[in-house]
Amino acid sequence: MLASMLRVTALALALLVTAAGGAIGQSQPESSSSQRVPAPDRHAATGLSFPQQIAGATRFGSTDFGKTAGKPELGYGWNYRIGDQLIATVYVYDLSIRSIPDGPSSPVVQQQFQTSLQEIHQLAKYNRYEDIKTARGPTDCTIGSLVFRCITLSAIRSADRKPVYSALMLTGYRDNFLKLRLDWLEGSAASQSMVDGFTQTLVGAMTR
Repeated sequence: MLASMLRVTALALALLVTAAGGAIGQSQPESSSSQRVPAPDRHAATGLSFPQQIAGATRFGSTDFGKTAGKPELGYGWNYRIGDQLIATVYVYDLSIRSIPDGPSSPVVQQQFQTSLQEIHQLAKYNRYEDIKTARGPTDCTIGSLVFRCITLSAIRSADRKPVYSALMLTGYRDNFLKLRLDWLEGSAASQSMVDGFTQTLVGAMTR
């Protein structure tokens, strides 16, 4: 099951729009924008909303994986960015699991967190990142009204030796997995406190 989950989440990443140069554990899209079916502005099953602008971040791409890749279990993904400082991607999906408890503590959510973390390490190799380390966590973290399982990783980008950071946050929400991925360069205007503040605003806007 783990190998299957890694394959489908890797496919999801491959179809999403990412920043120039890529981010930790995220690959360039393989389908053109004309082939990609965008996700809705509101996820009907959870009530989560994804406006065009959130806290200075602009939505710059989204994907309905059921209509784009014939993989409805992968759900949807929405991309946001703040200039060249920060990229955030939100995923909502169920992997065809009928019951997913709310919060980060259930075995199925904990397993998906570990799967997502392995996915980052595996895909980072193809994107030429080195020396991946844990910078913070893993721990439970409260973001808005929700509790996620969270970890922040650091790495070195091989092409220019620049240090980069990537955060993974995952929880169960209304029988779906809700996953956030954030990527930023060390030394950019995106400090850890700025990332934390943006994440609070992002989740607040989604759940409003």
